[in-house]
Parts: sequence; C-alpha cells; structure tokens
Amino acid sequence: MKKLLLLFGALTLTLTSCSSDDDSSSDSVLLKKVILTGEGGKTTVNYTYDGNKIVSVIDDAKEINMHYTYTGDVITKLEFRLPDGSVEQTNTFTYGADGKLATFLRVELDDDQLRGHKEVYTYNANGTISVILYSGDDKTQTDESGTATIKFLDGEVSEITSTNSPNHKYVYDSKNNAAKNVLGLDKIAFVDGEGVGVFHNEISDTSGGEVSSTYSYTYNADGYPQTSVDNTEGLHFTSEYFY
Repeated sequence: MKKLLLLFGALTLTLTSCSSDDDSSSDSVLLKKVILTGEGGKTTVNYTYDGNKIVSVIDDAKEINMHYTYTGDVITKLEFRLPDGSVEQTNTFTYGADGKLATFLRVELDDDQLRGHKEVYTYNANGTISVILYSGDDKTQTDESGTATIKFLDGEVSEITSTNSPNHKYVYDSKNNAAKNVLGLDKIAFVDGEGVGVFHNEISDTSGGEVSSTYSYTYNADGYPQTSVDNTEGLHFTSEYFY
C-alpha cells in the first residue's frame, strides 16, 4: 500500500524544486490527470486540490482512492478508502516544533484485524535520519520491531537501510517532478521503509541488492514528465501526464 501512498512513485509529489535551472513561471503547474496503460488496459487517475494542497487521488474504478487531510501547511492524515467509501487504511503524521516529521503511524485492516505500524524519527547532525520501528494493534504500537537509517543526496532520499525490510538505493533524473508544486509531500517522502523523489523523478530503485524498478520519461517544454515507461516489480505500464 505504501507505493500507492504516492502513486506518484514515478509521479512523486513534492513541495518545491531547488534546481537552479527551474523556471519560476512553472510554479503554478499542478498534475490533474494521469492515464495508466498496462496489461489490464487503461486506468485514469484524477487529482483534486484546494489551492496547492492535494485533496484526493482517485481512479475511475476507485481502486486507487486516497484522501488527504492538512493541518495548516502539513499533511496530518491520509485515508485509503474502498470503492464503497469505507476506510481500509489510515496513515497519520505528527510534526515537531521545527516542522519536521516526528512520527508516522499506519493502521490497516489485516485478516479482519486492525494492525498498527509506527515510526519515530531522529534528525542527525550529519543529515541522516534514524528511525525506530514499532508494531502492535491499532491502539498500541509498543513492540519495537527494528531500526532504519535514511540517507539523502542533493535533497533526495538516496538510501534506506532497515533491519526488518529490504534496503533501497535510489537514482533520479534532473528534471521537474510531475507534481512538484503540491504542498507538504516533501515532509513525508521517506515513510514506511521506502523513499520517493521530492525534487526530481525516480529513475531506478535497487532493493535487496537488485534493481526492482526502473522508469524512463519524455518531458514537455517546461521539463515536466509528459510520458513515462515504468517497470516495477515485474509489472510494466506506461503513463501519460496532464497538467
């Protein structure tokens, strides 16, 4: 479910781009629609906003059905809903006084039982983030289940090493992210053991020592993805982007 958190995986969401060659005239660009084509046919994914805050990401079959809640300028809740509107999974985010993400909590329905996963973050002087992982039921996540370390390069999540899930290494392009102007996604780009680009587009993900995902793009005149070809965990699909 985590990659669905940002089906933006190749469509990664972010607040801003720090690339020096970005044109400020493109700062109002928002991703409105993506048409995904795979072995099962075509799916249209629609994105709705309140200003530059993402409200929902929903496909035409409501299999992708994500709803965001903000407190001020930060995302504090993300709900994954079933086609009938019932909530299947809730992700909750809390922040410290410095505005950085302090905790992440995922509660989901698993074999008719609610299960919880929690991450607590410590920001280190060398720029890395140390993570303590907890698991339990939906009300208490008191059983420490492992640790992780998140590394960054040029503002992007470059590597995640974990004691209880596959390690990841990421490579990015130098172009604009497909939804770089959406507020708050940069602060949660490393939760749940995986990372996504916050300034540029992911080209590859090496997981467990093997390349598990690759992405290639064509770009429009403003340097945003126009189309992409994605190979993710054995699945192959193409995407068309509309702004």
